[in-house]
Amino acid sequence: MKRRLLWLLLVLVASTFLYGSDVLIKNVLVYDGSGKKPFKADVRVKGDRIAAIGKNLAAQANEVVRDEHGLALAPGFIDMHSHHDSGIFEDLDAEAVSRQGVTTVLVGQDGESNFPLGDFFTRLEKTPAAINFASMIGHATLREQVMGKDLYRAATPEEIKRMQELLGRELQAGAFGLSSGLEYENGHFATTEEMIELSKTAAASGGFYISHVRDEASKVFDSYEEITRIGREGKLPVEITHIKLASPTVWHMAKTRMPRVFEKAKREGVDLKADVYPYTYWHSTLRVIVTDRDFFNPEKVAHAIADNGGAANLMIPKYTPEPAMAGKTLEQIAAAWKVTPVEAYMRMIKATENEKPGEEQEEVIGTSMSEDDVRWFIANPRVMFSSDGSLHGAHPRGAGAFPRVLGRYAREEHVLPLETAIHKMTMMSAEQLGLKDRGRIAEGYVADLVVFDPATVIDQSTIQHPDAPPKGIPDVMVSGAWVVTDGKVTSAHPGRVIRHGTAPSK
Repeated sequence: MKRRLLWLLLVLVASTFLYGSDVLIKNVLVYDGSGKKPFKADVRVKGDRIAAIGKNLAAQANEVVRDEHGLALAPGFIDMHSHHDSGIFEDLDAEAVSRQGVTTVLVGQDGESNFPLGDFFTRLEKTPAAINFASMIGHATLREQVMGKDLYRAATPEEIKRMQELLGRELQAGAFGLSSGLEYENGHFATTEEMIELSKTAAASGGFYISHVRDEASKVFDSYEEITRIGREGKLPVEITHIKLASPTVWHMAKTRMPRVFEKAKREGVDLKADVYPYTYWHSTLRVIVTDRDFFNPEKVAHAIADNGGAANLMIPKYTPEPAMAGKTLEQIAAAWKVTPVEAYMRMIKATENEKPGEEQEEVIGTSMSEDDVRWFIANPRVMFSSDGSLHGAHPRGAGAFPRVLGRYAREEHVLPLETAIHKMTMMSAEQLGLKDRGRIAEGYVADLVVFDPATVIDQSTIQHPDAPPKGIPDVMVSGAWVVTDGKVTSAHPGRVIRHGTAPSK
């Protein structure tokens, strides 16, 4: 009997410590999200809210005290472009996300979203995850609902009207705006006018437009002209997502060309921002590099391969028809098949032509960005941060993007001050989403918090080990409950659904 009582007491203590109670976090260096210099303080959490911030706060009755011995405390990081919703109900701990300090993800990206969104949100509320979810509505998802599989064309005025009606309903369910993937097949054939009309619907609900633009390679600046026009004529804020200059033809132009892009948008009254992940290589489908979908035109395929860094820089992490090819470059696969890279590409597209979105049989990791451009985007005050990551994906960004910014680019390379990096990960992103109670360490704000060591925080995920956890992030709290302690997930699932246009969550 005594043993059973002791066991129950231990369970109660552990549950209180891990899953949420009143907590006093002592001796932390507070980066409050504002971009200002950090300060030493204690932080009190009552329930799911920050209740007090000050020096030498005295512990109160029934309050769990946690001494962090001078480590840093920041608001939970907000991932402005995430695919971590795919498979979330099979991995509610979302280790890849929470261990890097991300407490909120914005999903529904690249034109594809859960549909209907209300059903996804309801399921998340019944079966919460460790992290918070907000969502956009996908343009391609709307097209598929209205146009079926007949997507290689512009929509008719009647089809656009029906898409606007669907979009309006999805926005009422709590979406933050419209996303597009204009480089992908299901969205590529939409006209700019189609995007403007849909953006007007998003604007009417106070939403914004985020886009994987039409061409991220040699015609990338034309794409930036297009998104600026959509913002101007749609009368809403716009965001270039996972911004990049992904072709040797436009390398090293961020410093000279991008200021003009942002200045032009400002002159035209357009609120243009962007987000970036801190890598020189991307992850997508092979189809994305041939932008007009003329996959079996040898001349166009050759140009597309060259425009994306060449066959030696296109690594194939997945190829279902012949799994032995996974992990090889397009150049190596062509050599194994004794064909040219152009012929190898067309063979792979032909073998996977019946694949469905979200069930791709082929993938590619392309190294086609220059480091100096990536650094410019990371430092720019109009650019937030994202992972573009997936749960257990092939790209290390899904588990390492945020600690990589903090460790490599802020601490080691001094690309930007640490307090600026944290501001872009937190308060700036919260303001983009219109969140009034997240993104800062301030009284009354939701207690989404990250404890990290500025001296050691760094990513460890690689292409060979994409799920490897970061170093230097021992503790992560979501809504007042610890989801990571001592670098390990607790299996607490306090994550919330965050809907646009609702009162701050309680």
